[in-house]
Amino acid sequence: MIEIKKEAVFTLAGCVITPSDNSLNFKGCSLNNEEMQDLCSGKISLQPKFIELLSYLARKYPKVVTREELIENIWEGNVYVGTKALTNAIWHLRKHLNPLVSQDNDSGTTTIETVRKTGYRLLIEPEFSPADLVSHPEVLEIEQAKVKELSGKLQRGFIGLVILFVILASGVFFHLHQDSKRLIQTEQTRLTRGAGAELYPAVSPDGRWLVYGKGANLYLKDLHNPTNTPKRLTTNETREKRAIWTLDGRSLLYPSEDRESGECHLSQIMLDSHEVVHLAPCFSDTSALELSPDGSSIIYIWKDKLVEYSGLYELKLSLDAYPVRISCDKECAYRDRDVAFSPDGRWIAISRRFGNISEDIFIRNRASGDEFRITQGLEDIRGLTWHPDSDRLVFSTENSGVRAGYMIDIGSKKITNLDVVGFSYPRFVPGSTALVFSKYIKDFEIAYLELDQVIPTTIFPLSNSEFSYRNPDYSIIKKRIVYVSNETGHNEIWSSDIEGRNRKQHTDLKRRVAYPSWSHDGTKLAFLAPDDKNEGNKIHILELATGGISILASQYQDHRRPSWDLDDKQVFSSTYDGLLAFSLTNSRPTMVTPIEVRLAKVLNDSQLIFTKTNESGLWILDLNRPEKMKVLISGDIFDENYNWVVTKKGVYFRELHSGYQLINFWSFNTNLTTPILKLPASSLTSFGAMSYIPSKRRLLMTLSEYSKRDVIMLKHKLLL
Repeated sequence: MIEIKKEAVFTLAGCVITPSDNSLNFKGCSLNNEEMQDLCSGKISLQPKFIELLSYLARKYPKVVTREELIENIWEGNVYVGTKALTNAIWHLRKHLNPLVSQDNDSGTTTIETVRKTGYRLLIEPEFSPADLVSHPEVLEIEQAKVKELSGKLQRGFIGLVILFVILASGVFFHLHQDSKRLIQTEQTRLTRGAGAELYPAVSPDGRWLVYGKGANLYLKDLHNPTNTPKRLTTNETREKRAIWTLDGRSLLYPSEDRESGECHLSQIMLDSHEVVHLAPCFSDTSALELSPDGSSIIYIWKDKLVEYSGLYELKLSLDAYPVRISCDKECAYRDRDVAFSPDGRWIAISRRFGNISEDIFIRNRASGDEFRITQGLEDIRGLTWHPDSDRLVFSTENSGVRAGYMIDIGSKKITNLDVVGFSYPRFVPGSTALVFSKYIKDFEIAYLELDQVIPTTIFPLSNSEFSYRNPDYSIIKKRIVYVSNETGHNEIWSSDIEGRNRKQHTDLKRRVAYPSWSHDGTKLAFLAPDDKNEGNKIHILELATGGISILASQYQDHRRPSWDLDDKQVFSSTYDGLLAFSLTNSRPTMVTPIEVRLAKVLNDSQLIFTKTNESGLWILDLNRPEKMKVLISGDIFDENYNWVVTKKGVYFRELHSGYQLINFWSFNTNLTTPILKLPASSLTSFGAMSYIPSKRRLLMTLSEYSKRDVIMLKHKLLL
């Protein structure tokens, strides 16, 4: 049997790859493309992992190598890091090696082929030096020698035979058990098939009933009679999204928000009589809640009037009990988002948001109150649930726009990828290792509306791609659109011309960059990205001429979307202290207004237009007298956070309705609102952005595309 040394030097179409110094030497290559001849002039260095990956594919040529094998051997089995890093490494290797492939080659124009749902394969045959080929005795000869040696030992006595038999029997049993686990296939069974989105599924203790939220109501489905129509449990007078079962399975606990008054109550509905009892005040109809394993108390997210921010409260299910806060309540650097009890009652898992693009999981000892962190630098956690063994936690997280499921051991903190796309809001079925989850697959693209159409009929995608593009901003000076794309495996900043062509990547931070904003002179971009600890976010400034990136000095951990003042010397961004102006010279930021703002845009040298975090309407203030602010468009007409843009003649904005959306125009001259286009519900994401191209009279926006969201039952070998 012939093996190849790991550090072996090899060539690909004349390009010499030297793993010892992580280099590609193109001096011996021959390229047909004249534009790529400069590549032949010398030697470049790549990251060690990139070269290690290329060498591994070369040593396996011409076989297909699975993603799992590559992550295990290159990234030591770290699935969470390796999954994104592998995609990024393949992208970079193709970028440097694709010029080696001639246009008439059967492989097309790529050196590394993606084999769908399997892995990758090198398409150029590598050439190795004979000195790097190591010969080994045949495996069969080795095994025969072992058998002969073992036979000799067995002849030494009956006791040795018995011991060996016991060892072999144990080994066979162990391997058969492991093989049986490996043979188990991941099984996904769709439990709901109706139109709309079914969220926060939970199965009753007896396994018969499924409760879930849909629209603004709770529904109950009989799993023993799956063809029966699900039953609506709540009325149109209230809003509900999520519910949990009591231990006896006879009632449900859930947050309920009155549609008219806005009051929220933690409620309990008796399924036999449909009687509803209010237990305590709550924060919103989507607030996380969890019942303790002994059924004596509920932990849920609420905000008492005496504190500034929401947090975890425990409510004892006894008469006259009042919720008691158990999490940070002053100067907290995070916000509690979700919670789950371990089945043995020892632990509480908590997901916490740091800023608006960073979230992680903490474990709290219920007896002592001590906490420890088990993840670092996640993006957006969408549900968590404990494995029945109380040692593992299953969770969903959204990374660069893609949701997936993971399992983490709370002792070792090792994260395992479940390889389930669209995995959201998981919850184990009581007494089982199966779980239910909401399958949610969502893509974004930049779309435009031609405003000069006599009768606007639809919006059009700027470009068709398998990747997500979002949050466009247009520069009149550069005549380019900047946006966020996940095509490298990370959310990075890219730009294109107004037709979506001539694309260029501007950042390679491998972090979750967001909300790019052009300076008025077109020389800089402001955007948000996590800090070095992947906690919170900082305002970053990109100099287009040099590619240099700097971070504006700030004592705050969380900043809202940035925008520029008129002379491009300051960046506006809101913090928990209000709207601040951050200087590019890193001098102390100045207060514009103590009001928390979602998005602010300068109108002229003295006026700023903005939306508030806690009040509807579009507002305007005088920068010289910021206390003199007034509503520009009343909250009865304008109830939008981010999907709006100011032009010389007025404001374009999104308006939400039940079952559809409108794109409207409000005129500065007449103060009247004109509907422009009617769109299906959820067409434009609530966290998108609008921009305007004056020369084309074209409105840019983020279009949300996703499939139906159904509840899935998952049986997975890794959950056994």
